[in-house]
Amino acid sequence: MAVYAYRCPHCSAIEVAFPIGTAPAAVPCPGCGASSARTFSAPMLTRTPAALSAQSRRAERSASEPEVVTSLPRRRAPGPVAAHPAARRLPRP
Repeated sequence: MAVYAYRCPHCSAIEVAFPIGTAPAAVPCPGCGASSARTFSAPMLTRTPAALSAQSRRAERSASEPEVVTSLPRRRAPGPVAAHPAARRLPRP
């Protein structure tokens, strides 16, 4: 069952459950009996996991206002040195 939104011209918004694909264009308002037209809205975007939502907001913010770094990242212990001399000039993590 899917929940469909309808708006009564006299009362307020109404939510009615119908099987998917069977919702009519209008239903009678349970309060006043007037014909309520179906409204379309975005799907339930609030059900996004909190961690994913926070990461998305952070990425959007950093596009225009990058975060300020207050300290340098820790350096790892140097790994094995490459045998090829050109590889020695490459940056290391």
